Amino acid sequence: MKKNKIIILTFFISYLNFAQEKLIKGKIIADGNNVEGINLMNLVNEKSTITNSNGEFSILVKEDDLLIFSAESFHYKRKLIDADDLKKDLIIIEMEPKPIEIPEVIVNQFSYLTAYNLGIINYIPRVYTVAERRMNSKVGTAADRKAQLEAEKKAMIVEKIERLFDDEYIVQTLKIDPDYVKAFKYYFSEDKAFAKVVNSKIEDDITLAIIEIAQKYNELQTEEIVKE
Repeated sequence: MKKNKIIILTFFISYLNFAQEKLIKGKIIADGNNVEGINLMNLVNEKSTITNSNGEFSILVKEDDLLIFSAESFHYKRKLIDADDLKKDLIIIEMEPKPIEIPEVIVNQFSYLTAYNLGIINYIPRVYTVAERRMNSKVGTAADRKAQLEAEKKAMIVEKIERLFDDEYIVQTLKIDPDYVKAFKYYFSEDKAFAKVVNSKIEDDITLAIIEIAQKYNELQTEEIVKE
């Protein structure tokens, strides 16, 4: 009987969480550039999709969810969903295209025209291989993109906490040293259990959680001082 109650309660909570979400429609504009196939992800529920040939998309969201938009030909874009967005029939996202790179084959045709040969510099500069240029490019590897997503999730947690608790509260109520406020924010952004509570949007639970994690942080700081 007790097991059945737990199952029903779990289902009910899941239903409530789903009910809070809304399928929104959006459109990406980019100054006449091709906006088909742009990737977007909701960092909170981890739903993802891509834009159609008109730059249009639809995705499940709720207030305070963070959407990220990415494509090789566009600069990275992030959008925090607010209450007004949920009321709109269509949300518009503006993206900035990256500068068009000159094809490598054309550059190679004029490879003899170097700064050294033209007398601009008096030393022979290092010549990078194609692989080295790709490694130094902004496109990045799959691991880089995964790391960027994780960083965005942590930044989202910090932003949500900053909207609920200002620095004065952190210093006066949580007793965090003013010089370590930024370090404290980094500390709680790394805590997955704390992030889960923050994403629940239950303010009483978030308040209790930040008090607890502040106590842990202060204890660690005290231990460090004793060691010194």
